[in-house]
Amino acid sequence: MIYKIYLHSSNIVLFSYKEHFSLLHTLEINNISIQYQCKSGQCSLCKLKLLIGKVRYLKTPMIFIQRYEILPCICIPITNITIQI
Repeated sequence: MIYKIYLHSSNIVLFSYKEHFSLLHTLEINNISIQYQCKSGQCSLCKLKLLIGKVRYLKTPMIFIQRYEILPCICIPITNITIQI
């Protein structure tokens, strides 16, 4: 399934094509830079705000995150989403 990824406060729309690519990977291949370190859900450096939509985690986050926060290193969209970077 292909989902749209809207970047809040910009005119950029990305597309998530592969279910096994993390949101972080999708951002990277589209030259959208965010901070990250572990790529495994342990450090929270890549944490973003999910404004609209839903994601699914590829594995359980190892840290506490708020309801509106996501870890793009270990999640994929399951609907069209809007994120704040």
